[in-house]
Amino acid sequence: MGNNLEKKLVTVLLLVVIFVGSIWSDAYKYVDEIMFSVFGDVKTEWNIWSAKYNTENMEEQMDDTALRAKDTAGNDIPEYSAMASGYLSNLPFKQRMVDINGTMAKALNMREVYKNNGGIVLNNGYVAGIYGYTSTDYEIQQITELKTYLDERGIQLLYVNEPTKYIDDRVIAKDLGVNTYINDNTDRFLSRLEENEIHYLDLRAHIVEENLDSFNMFYKTDHHWTTQMGKLAAEAIAEELNYSYGYNIDLSLYDSDRFTYQEYEDAWLGEQGKKLGKSFVGLDDFTFIAPDYDTSFNVSYGGNVITGAFEQVLVNQTTYLPENNENIYTAPSWHYSYMGISGTNGTTVGNLNNTEGKRILILGDSYEQITIPFLALGVSQVQCLILRGYEGSLREYIDTHEIDTVVIAYASFMIGAHDNEASANYAMFDFQ
Repeated sequence: MGNNLEKKLVTVLLLVVIFVGSIWSDAYKYVDEIMFSVFGDVKTEWNIWSAKYNTENMEEQMDDTALRAKDTAGNDIPEYSAMASGYLSNLPFKQRMVDINGTMAKALNMREVYKNNGGIVLNNGYVAGIYGYTSTDYEIQQITELKTYLDERGIQLLYVNEPTKYIDDRVIAKDLGVNTYINDNTDRFLSRLEENEIHYLDLRAHIVEENLDSFNMFYKTDHHWTTQMGKLAAEAIAEELNYSYGYNIDLSLYDSDRFTYQEYEDAWLGEQGKKLGKSFVGLDDFTFIAPDYDTSFNVSYGGNVITGAFEQVLVNQTTYLPENNENIYTAPSWHYSYMGISGTNGTTVGNLNNTEGKRILILGDSYEQITIPFLALGVSQVQCLILRGYEGSLREYIDTHEIDTVVIAYASFMIGAHDNEASANYAMFDFQ
């Protein structure tokens, strides 16, 4: 009862602030358009439903854009998301509003208020996600078919499970009394991989073996892992490739004393933190890590090729400049500073100091911003595809490139994403 009252008080105060800000900034001019766009979205959904279930239209392959609701002049009614964006862009002090809200939420201990948009805030200060129970059938079907396809071509396959901030679901239940199933989903999926004789590396086990705190391997305000964890992950993958796949990677390349470290304290606000507010969750530290030995790489991306040392071509260090961080809410993500020049999707990193070694294709996610640069230290070539943003055929790509091993490296929350067509990760297990 008390928690509901607190939420209502926060809501009322924010509505007052938004109302005053709307009048002051002329953002109120968008209100009519927003209401009209809502009507347009509803009418469009009705048009799509009617076209789908009307027997006269079943043969017509009309796309959703053709069914968009029209105004009296015959023009498409803009989508609500576009109009709302225009409204919000005209609001003054909207970032201060986020912080005002964060301050109140923190004072009232409303740690679950953003669980569907950003995450919950744990007692240790970390923002964490809550994940429902998912199926694994589609993922298993796709990966077993891919394994058969690769076997026919003499290409090896390794699946790497990338953990989330907590590696035991009971942590969340104990902290907030909320059920989450991310590790349960992962356990069931990996068990089925084993049943299908698909080899995997579970980095959760690596964290346990090294007696590490999984939370320390991640940022408080961002869902990505730290540079330290990305380096450890690359080393663990290299070890597995040596032990189980016949590689001969020089593991001394990953010795901690062969790297330089530059610490930035309270440096940046992660993606989750930008939703909850700095006042609620604070800022994250960042460690820039680079080899303290000679390196040379060719990086090919989008028809471009750049050549240079690790810190020149695999990291965009302009991200850390003060002038690029004056506004923490609009500043670039420091996580994406690694591979920040080229990006990862469709990018190939060639190690010019190791031209006779193995070539790896990583099917990855945004964690690979960190993994790829460090893994590239030990092999000849690392190629990367992010399937949610790749428009071509994976199998055509494989057939037209020289690849020794395919490494599927996915965060645990990718499992089950195919259950939801609206998920940004819906296509991550589409291995056709």
